[in-house]
This record gives sequence, structure tokens and C-alpha cells, in this order.
Amino acid sequence: ILSKSDSGIARHYENLLVSDPEALALGSKIREIHDGTERAILDLSGHDRLSEDDHLLLRLMEVRNPYVDCLNVLQAETLKRLRQEEEGSDEGEVLKDALLTTITGVANGMGNTG
Repeated sequence: ILSKSDSGIARHYENLLVSDPEALALGSKIREIHDGTERAILDLSGHDRLSEDDHLLLRLMEVRNPYVDCLNVLQAETLKRLRQEEEGSDEGEVLKDALLTTITGVANGMGNTG
């Protein structure tokens, strides 16, 4: 599971959407723990990358990531714009539909890699 996560994507969401200092500190701490856990697993396993023995998973992620990463960026931008819209505006309704589309796309992309 750890090999399917990306703290850089989490940082992108945080940079775009979070302003509360306590939430920023929490996000930073979570990423620190995530990255430390990744380093520890690599040290213990002697591998250069997570799941390096699972060639199928690595191939699936190589195919998936460019699409899911783009959807994550679109999702964060959509959330940012949606927060700036007035409730019930036409633009807000379009953004809600776009947000649901990105949510479905990311969920499907993540689910399809096991």
C-alpha cells in the first residue's frame, strides 16, 4: 500500500487548499512519518524502491500514475475554485460535477492497481 502513495501529491493538495497553521503542521508531520517509513522499509529490505520485486504492480503503477496524478491536480484545482464560488451558482454546479468526476477517476485508478 505504501508504494501506491505519494507524499508529493499530498503536499500539492495542502499547498493549494490548506491555510490553517495547525493543519499545515499536521500535514507536514504525516508526510515526515510517511517518508521515514518508506526509508525504513527500503533500508530493511535492501531495495532501491518499494515493491521492486512485484513487477506487475510496478508496471500497473507506471501506466496508472500519469493519469491519476493529473486527476489529483485537477481535483485540487477544482476544490480551490469551488470554495471560491457562491452556493448555487452555475459555475459552482459545473465544478461540483467536475469534482465528482475526478473523485471517481482517482478511486478507479487506485482500485485497479490492487
